[in-house]
Amino acid sequence: MEGGDRGVDRVLKKLATAVQDGNYYEAHQMYHSVSRRYLKQGKVTDAVELLYQGAKNMLVKDQLGSAADLAQRLLEVYDSKHVPMDERSRGRLLDLFHHFPPHTSQCDDYVKLCLRWSTASSCPAGDPQLHHAFATRYYATHHYYEAETHFLYGSLDSAKLYAKMCWEWALEGYTTDKGYWVTRGVLGYLALRKLAHARALLSAFTALATTTADLQAIPIPTASTTTTGATGVVHLYRASPLLNYCQLVVLTVEKDARDGFWALRRQYREVIDADEYLAVLVGRVAEAWFPSEKRSNPLEDMMKSLFGPPPQTTTARQIQQTSVKDLD
Repeated sequence: MEGGDRGVDRVLKKLATAVQDGNYYEAHQMYHSVSRRYLKQGKVTDAVELLYQGAKNMLVKDQLGSAADLAQRLLEVYDSKHVPMDERSRGRLLDLFHHFPPHTSQCDDYVKLCLRWSTASSCPAGDPQLHHAFATRYYATHHYYEAETHFLYGSLDSAKLYAKMCWEWALEGYTTDKGYWVTRGVLGYLALRKLAHARALLSAFTALATTTADLQAIPIPTASTTTTGATGVVHLYRASPLLNYCQLVVLTVEKDARDGFWALRRQYREVIDADEYLAVLVGRVAEAWFPSEKRSNPLEDMMKSLFGPPPQTTTARQIQQTSVKDLD
């Protein structure tokens, strides 16, 4: 066994040297041929390590095409050999992700492949920890729209970091209502039936909002308790109708208050209908929690934009970009 390990180490060092010396094509071919030999010998772990190190070495040398090809092959082996989702398998994928230059076609395709593979591990929308890592990097590079999608499918920690991004987004002044971006998040979580995430996002955001003079709030206790047993409190924001709406719509979902939900829809019609994207999200929340007889699948609808090609009609991005103008 030790001799086999030394053999793999020798191959890894030899191929790493070939990449370092600029023999990219030869090294690329060797990574493939040796990994195939390992797989035929049943050495799945060795094949995985070889492909992972090969992709990483190519990324260090900015050989994006070769790196993307080897990374794709790595995920194919993960899939065909039923490599389990664990810290080690996930760690390799995230290490490669952080070496890919962001917002290149190779990086974008790699992200989709990672998520597609992770759906096999009882995560129909992809592994939350992968989503969290992707969102965190996109947020750090100020690509908020890309981060937004991954935050929605991430963990509770994602919701808290998402709140920070929404607040920074609000301070950039693209909208007159500073609650706009967090409203997108709250409604997005509710559309996915992730009530705890919606609460965490809203709570973290309102804590940040109290730091600015124009978003000072008046706390108003509600008449009853929430489903968690805590006394309900709504903070009235005179400068943000959307923040007021967010708090109330979360309460209606917590209490399964169908009539209250639709009463809010009517009361806040003007601010919701001013933005097409918000109107769509409210409709998805209605279908998720207060469905009509003909029910759609909000999770399936939202996943299409993540895993599939963009539609030929108006895209979500176009809605996002144009709808913001309506709030000015």
